[in-house]
Amino acid sequence: MRACSALMILLVVLSLAACNKPEPAAKRTTSSNPVPVPDAPAAPKSPAVASTTLDIKKVDASGFKLSYDLPPLDGGKIEIATPDGWKPMSRDSKFVVRFSELKGGGGLPRIEVFVEENDLGGLTDVTQANVAAFTTAVAKDLEAHGTAVIETPVPMVIGSVPCVRYVSHLKLKIGEGTLLVERQTLALLHAGRVYKINLLVELDKLNESHRDAAYAVCAGVRFPAVESPATE
Repeated sequence: MRACSALMILLVVLSLAACNKPEPAAKRTTSSNPVPVPDAPAAPKSPAVASTTLDIKKVDASGFKLSYDLPPLDGGKIEIATPDGWKPMSRDSKFVVRFSELKGGGGLPRIEVFVEENDLGGLTDVTQANVAAFTTAVAKDLEAHGTAVIETPVPMVIGSVPCVRYVSHLKLKIGEGTLLVERQTLALLHAGRVYKINLLVELDKLNESHRDAAYAVCAGVRFPAVESPATE
């Protein structure tokens, strides 16, 4: 009987010892080639001309005041109105027309319109339907010519006139020296001819009043219908 009791006590002690035995630590794996942590994506490099914003900005031109006191220009191909508070400058063969602010005395700010033949993007006319494609073509042309912009090309419709707007710097010749100015450009395309309405202001002087004067010129552009030659 005593032997049986002793055996039972021994079994209980062994059972308790087994229950209190610590579990082995989780086995760690080591490797001479740890799994690499992926690097953060590199910031995209800024091109000479930034990516074009293709959301079309629309400007209400109903409040702009214009005077159609100039004859058709560029050989009768375009009509350009004078914005309120500005006056036409003396003619210069390099430009279609130029305007100065009445209080500017012929200096800055001023608006200069010039024309060039260019098949940008294979287009001949810019419309509201293709102004985004025209914007892309303008951006590529600026990059090809190394023109750095401080405001990238964006498609716009000012009144009913589709155009592309961008801002760049320009070195303006003044006497024997040069002056760095800001240039806002509104580019139009009609019959394979690119008309650029450039607003020139002193650095950091591109305010809403000057901007809207150039917008008014753009909104007032008219292209007279070309009459077909009479047939006999």
